Amino acid sequence: MVSDAGGRQRRSRRTRRDTAADGLRTLLVDPRGWRVLCGVAALAAMCLGIAGQWLMYEAAGVGGSFGDHFLDLLYGSFGLFVFQPPDLPDTALSAPLQVARFLAPAATFYALADALVLPVSRLRARLAHGHAVVCGDGPGALALVAKLRSERAQVVLVAPGAHAELAGLVGDQRVTVLAGDPTDEAVLRRAGLARADRLYVTGPATGRNAAVLIAAVAIATAAGRDRSTALRCYAEESDPDVLDALWILLLRQPASDAVTVDFFNTARLGARLLLDDLAATWTPAGGGPVVVAGLSPFGRELLLQIARRRRHILGEGAFRLPVVVVDEHASTVVQALRARYEVLDVALDLDCHDVRAEEADLDRRAHAHAPGAGFLEQIFVCYDDEELALRKALATARPPTRRSVVVRVDRGSPLGDALRPGRQEGQGPMDALYDDMVIFPQLDAACDPDDVSDDRLEAWAEAIHADYCRQRLESGEASDDNEALVAWENLPEKYRTNNYDQARDIETKLNLIGCASARMTPDAPPFAFTPDEVELLARHEHERWMRNRLAHGWRGGETRDNERLIHPDIRPYDELSTETKDKDAQMVRLIPQLLAGAGYRVVRSADAPTA
Repeated sequence: MVSDAGGRQRRSRRTRRDTAADGLRTLLVDPRGWRVLCGVAALAAMCLGIAGQWLMYEAAGVGGSFGDHFLDLLYGSFGLFVFQPPDLPDTALSAPLQVARFLAPAATFYALADALVLPVSRLRARLAHGHAVVCGDGPGALALVAKLRSERAQVVLVAPGAHAELAGLVGDQRVTVLAGDPTDEAVLRRAGLARADRLYVTGPATGRNAAVLIAAVAIATAAGRDRSTALRCYAEESDPDVLDALWILLLRQPASDAVTVDFFNTARLGARLLLDDLAATWTPAGGGPVVVAGLSPFGRELLLQIARRRRHILGEGAFRLPVVVVDEHASTVVQALRARYEVLDVALDLDCHDVRAEEADLDRRAHAHAPGAGFLEQIFVCYDDEELALRKALATARPPTRRSVVVRVDRGSPLGDALRPGRQEGQGPMDALYDDMVIFPQLDAACDPDDVSDDRLEAWAEAIHADYCRQRLESGEASDDNEALVAWENLPEKYRTNNYDQARDIETKLNLIGCASARMTPDAPPFAFTPDEVELLARHEHERWMRNRLAHGWRGGETRDNERLIHPDIRPYDELSTETKDKDAQMVRLIPQLLAGAGYRVVRSADAPTA
């Protein structure tokens, strides 16, 4: 009993120390409220000091009125702030003076901390160079800072608020925390953004994040940054539909020399990274039924990624993967997704179960069209409610079932670390009970969008290359004569760059003929370019390609020589062979298919020219 009491006392002391330390760090993270409190405390100390001294004078019978002694009382109160007590009559200290003599030094201590410690933090931010600036104070920002710290990167975190997690970063030599509104250019300048290498804008507010980017562009432009030193900006967008719209808008804008801007969505990045992690044990190319429980943003993106990867691996002629979708609004959500993304119908056989999360029994869900398919091969639990998702996963992932169960959570935890992908097996009782369960921390895995290139641009560039290879091989050209006739994974970077540029130019081509991209709808009519439009855009594509080649040191010649950078097609469009012109025309005809893969279509504007 004595030992238990001693342990409780030690734990209580540690708790008090930790609370005091957290309070001090929070004070340094966001001092605005504390400054107001400090001012109130100082004013209270002055008033109590004056009142307390007068009460002691009265008790000592010192003659004169309050006004006669006011300046002495005021001077004595000022002395309390610099640890210089006033000359007092020989009487007991009054209660107001007892409070004032402790309250005044407390206000002094805070003023010193505010005057000395905080400017040091701001100075570190102003002197930082080649660092990463992170704007936000939510879980995504904290996960991103944690990853950057693990990479030993210098980080300046601009946080509009203060809480315990942010306070814990104070004192880290690689992280500087600045309190302020990141939409304010002055705050971003204090964060050293003009000399930063990267800017990450996190949080769900589309308008706020856009305002931060606008301020960042102004700062980078004023700093004279050019294409070689462009500031890389990444802005989070929590709504996948808005993300797609912003991405298309970026393609329509001319590239900036001062900044590069990319938008990212942690659900989309997380779904891709999860499938990468599972590649050793499960891939969408399998044949057993799959369950996706919970159509959260992550669940919806996971469905799309499974469909896209299956089609990429097996092609469009393979049988469709049976997928059971469990959600309270499964039918409605899936119908909307199928109307926009044709890949779902091509690659997946979707069976919707409209069941509330609390009532879902994942062990008993069977696909209507695959009754003899046997046990469920893979279950993904993607509910937004982490506690509910974990309970469902734990109730499902237990022997003797033969399946893998993945549960999505926001951040890592000790349980998640024990059950993470790639863990060593047989290390403890959790492996014995739940060796078929994986906890996937979405924000921790997908916090840095710089790790993963945009899959849509990658898909477009790869499709363009695949179509090029098909045309060249059908014409009888051999890979020995053309080093670009290889799989996308083995394509040299100098050719990949051109494919990326070709993909980015799609919106420019559409604008040339009075067209644009728009969201796919169920009743969207089929689109086809007119012959004159194909001719115009093929000419534009050749001129774009030729400018790209010339900029990279290539020149024209009769015979192609990859070593000497000579290409026979570097000549005016009208001088090209019919075969070469057809190659450019085929790329133009491929545009509607590329847009459809991203959930978009080609539409004509009301004043589009008719040919």
